[in-house]
Amino acid sequence: MMLKRKSLLIKTVPFILLGLLAFALYLIFFVNIGEMVAKIRQTSLSIYLISIVATVVEMVFFAFAWQFFLIPLSAKISFKKAFMYSWVSNFIDLLIPAESISGEIVRVYLITRDGVDTGKAAASAVTQRIFSMVIVIGALTTGALYFSIFQIPFPSLIQSLIFLALVVGVFFLSIILILCFKENWTQKLIDKLIVLVERISRKRWNLDAWRDRARKGTRAFYESLRAFSANPRKLILPVGLSILSWFFGVLVYYLVFAAMGYILDWIILIIVYSLVVALKSVPIGVPAEVGMAEIAMTVLFGAFSVPSPISAAATILIRIVTVWFRFIIGFGAVQWVGVKVLLGNATPIGQKDEE
Repeated sequence: MMLKRKSLLIKTVPFILLGLLAFALYLIFFVNIGEMVAKIRQTSLSIYLISIVATVVEMVFFAFAWQFFLIPLSAKISFKKAFMYSWVSNFIDLLIPAESISGEIVRVYLITRDGVDTGKAAASAVTQRIFSMVIVIGALTTGALYFSIFQIPFPSLIQSLIFLALVVGVFFLSIILILCFKENWTQKLIDKLIVLVERISRKRWNLDAWRDRARKGTRAFYESLRAFSANPRKLILPVGLSILSWFFGVLVYYLVFAAMGYILDWIILIIVYSLVVALKSVPIGVPAEVGMAEIAMTVLFGAFSVPSPISAAATILIRIVTVWFRFIIGFGAVQWVGVKVLLGNATPIGQKDEE
């Protein structure tokens, strides 16, 4: 297992280096690097450390939200495990360039290993993802309306990106919701995928067991969704916690700019943060979107008239907190989870988590 982890890390290094090279070239050609470095040196360390605390609190609320999404499904895991598994899934999101699904798959796998039914685990992850998408769509819509209602000059680039993000976000959200309400469609889709795999393998693989397991998991998944619809008030708390998690994500941006002595309007931070979240949901083949995300953030802040040295410096400092700090903590969480398995401390399948 350790060798596989090292192999995965080694394979991703070239892509990370290419992304960093792209960002470095952007800085060389479009940013006054001397001024940027000066702004970084002037950063208040105490305020910047608070931004690191804020990203941890963001993950705390994310884990709490996930835990409370599981409770209406009669699925129980301790907060400690929800918190550690959230860090692990975030680490995988950063490492594997398929952030739209990789984190959810990891979280579902980890809690099913602890005895939670696969359908319930999947339902909790999908429901949390749905509300996360709704929060981002709502934030972007609110930002656009704010600029329109108060007739504030609105950069055309930002208008176009918001429109694109809303169209794509609503499209994928609609597909997810349709599948959530159409159990027979999902079942047919799974059956067709299994038939396709059988044809590709020329029936050398016996997938009957997988077909039965998929059908049972799908039934459990939709039973879990019906449990949410039967008592929607139980969604209030986890949705509220998800909003708090999102808020602390925005707060990181605010604190980094404040540490540099530059106060940016909250509505701008909300729009940029939401656009970055939307960007991260698109797998572009580079771990943590290194390079592309930095360039995008610098351009977005610049579109709101933030001087390029400040926007570039803030972007670097933000990414240190939201990527590299999280990467280190996530790597530690992966080791913790692996050690727990090796020591036999993982809860056996079928046994409730009583920690």
